[in-house]
Amino acid sequence: MVGANALTTAAEPDLSMQPDTTAKATAAGGTTASGRVALGSSCTIHQIQALRAHMIEQAALPGPYEIDGGQVQQIDTAGVQLVVAFALDCLERGISYSWKGRSPALDEAVRVLGVAALLESPA
Repeated sequence: MVGANALTTAAEPDLSMQPDTTAKATAAGGTTASGRVALGSSCTIHQIQALRAHMIEQAALPGPYEIDGGQVQQIDTAGVQLVVAFALDCLERGISYSWKGRSPALDEAVRVLGVAALLESPA
């Protein structure tokens, strides 16, 4: 089971390297997203603890969420797995999310790993 526990089982890492966590954005359909997950330019095993902490912080907000993957230049399996875990957690909690952007690097990793269907938010 992925759920909330997938994002909250390890010790909390240092949050000092976190992207913007206070932004509100307009999600698909004109609703205001109360959480924004910014993946940044590198989403690899080396950044995974900081990104995971950022996602946990955003998951504490009521949603819906906006995921910004437009700046991703490097992503590995660990990065994709974390994004999938966040998406599945949203699905389990009945909270919608939308994509602000998905870079070619992110789209290619999602395609190669065959997880595109897991990253589409149900309407």
